[in-house]
Amino acid sequence: MILRLLIVFLGLTACTPRADVIVRYDDWTGFNEYLTPEHEIFRDRKAIMTVRPVVIERGGTRAFGLLTNIRRRVPNGPIVEAMYAGDIQLQYQRHDRLLTHCIDRCQRAEVGVIHLTEAAFRAAARTGLPIRVQGRRGRYDGVAPGWLFQRAMLEFG
Repeated sequence: MILRLLIVFLGLTACTPRADVIVRYDDWTGFNEYLTPEHEIFRDRKAIMTVRPVVIERGGTRAFGLLTNIRRRVPNGPIVEAMYAGDIQLQYQRHDRLLTHCIDRCQRAEVGVIHLTEAAFRAAARTGLPIRVQGRRGRYDGVAPGWLFQRAMLEFG
């Protein structure tokens, strides 16, 4: 009996939205936003790279992307020239270069987004998305795991 209740409970919790997916609605613009918390995919003694999949929708139209945050722990900030998945250049757009994570001292960062099609987003949910960043001050390699994309997709189907 207890085993049956456990199976039913696990089945019901699998259908509920994940608490770690952030869902926001902006009543001024009318956008719904679904995103995961940041996930680190690269770290060495000079730099850290985090990503978070995002889906934005309004009026039945959706946009898909992967928000990136590359921080350098040395004096010069990152300058991203291009991002690749294998031999394919990704559609990257820089949003800002800023100082972040100012606890002991501030780290210089470049934040941006990799624009994805819905098909590419769904493919990344199955296989992950390998990312190679080519920057003026360094190269960074990491993989955005598929489960991050899956979590964002749980909210909108």
